[in-house]
Amino acid sequence: MRASTLDLPRFGDGVGLARTAAIAARLGLDLPAIGRRSVVIAGSNGKGSVARMLGGLFQAAGERTGLFTSPHLQAFNERFELAGEMIADNRLQALEAQIGAAVSDHLADHPGDQACAFEAGFLTALLWFEQAGAERLVIEAGIGGRYDPTRLLQAPVVALVSLDREHMPLLGHTLREVALDKLDVAPPGARVVIGRSFEGERPVLAVMAGLKPVRPLWVADQYGPSGSEDRLAGHHITIRHRERGPLRVLTPMHGRFQADNLEVALEVLAEARPDLFANNWPGSVAEALAHCTNPARMEVLPLGADDGDGEPGLIIDAGHSPAGIAAAVSGVATLLDGRPARLLLAMSADKSVDAMLDRLAPAFDDVVVSALPGGVPAALLEAAYRQRNPRARLQLAPTAAQAIAAAQLPQDGRVLVGLGGLFWAAALRDAWLMACTGA
Repeated sequence: MRASTLDLPRFGDGVGLARTAAIAARLGLDLPAIGRRSVVIAGSNGKGSVARMLGGLFQAAGERTGLFTSPHLQAFNERFELAGEMIADNRLQALEAQIGAAVSDHLADHPGDQACAFEAGFLTALLWFEQAGAERLVIEAGIGGRYDPTRLLQAPVVALVSLDREHMPLLGHTLREVALDKLDVAPPGARVVIGRSFEGERPVLAVMAGLKPVRPLWVADQYGPSGSEDRLAGHHITIRHRERGPLRVLTPMHGRFQADNLEVALEVLAEARPDLFANNWPGSVAEALAHCTNPARMEVLPLGADDGDGEPGLIIDAGHSPAGIAAAVSGVATLLDGRPARLLLAMSADKSVDAMLDRLAPAFDDVVVSALPGGVPAALLEAAYRQRNPRARLQLAPTAAQAIAAAQLPQDGRVLVGLGGLFWAAALRDAWLMACTGA
């Protein structure tokens, strides 16, 4: 496994839509033609889960499906899947050579117009899917909508999964502004599936949808109350479509929020493949969804590498926003079902740290605090946590591996819970698996 060799900055030079389109043209990519067989998944949280659900559904229907998600946990390859298989190192290296040459040529012709890492990753995915003959593309958007490269696909079906206060210096200073930015990923004429957490902004989104114009499809109008029975051994979700009736799914994807994600995925399926939605409800749809996983999203890792009895050792979630943390806290409480827990905590400095701690601190009294490279210093995080929960027992550990070692002593049967964001979840997951395998 490997990281990207392109070594591009996180942000490019200004708005990158024209640049991305120009580089795509150099690569021979017809973006509107690709877009016609694509669905784009945008929103604050849950994009990856919805994308993986849809990838499984389209693949089960016999469509050779390309799946592009971000970010990755341990290896850049994780962002690219075709027919359920992750891209191989040698294929990714060859594609990156093509992308790198096109980016360099563009920069030579347009000095200063530097592409960013997400633009290059997006084009890498499209180039692979085109070369490999993908019949359906499921594309997860980046942080926004208005200036997101995925907007160039002009996809006929777009999903807005969830809304939260995230990336506000870039997307806007209110939830309404963030919601409007997300909506702009949809081209005129698109059908836009809108998740339940956007309901508070329905009036303004309805007005803007009429002006674009796009056709909004509100999940809350199509589905009744859902059911969620989440246990360590699996998550039973019951969805009730107002016309098709109930659908019951057993999935390894944990967290009550997965019911909302599933509603969005099914509504996208109903728009993109109405025949599949109608003819395979509920049996084949449930079967396809039963195998969907999304690592580090409410993931339960067992006590040992070969432990198959469902006994938890570490529960991790990559929620990186206040709402994501709140959902994770609620989901973890359900999974623990009264078991004692010990929180492993670290945070990136660019997140809503205070708001996230407001949701975490009341829930955990036993905490190991660490620091990510360039993240919030452990001592500052410890002090901020103690302010919110004076009764908490806190200890410091410099790294993820040391945090796991410290948290496992004494052997008191506590389940470890890793929360704080994507980079921390990735670090913990890697350290845990290495400890389990002895690598």
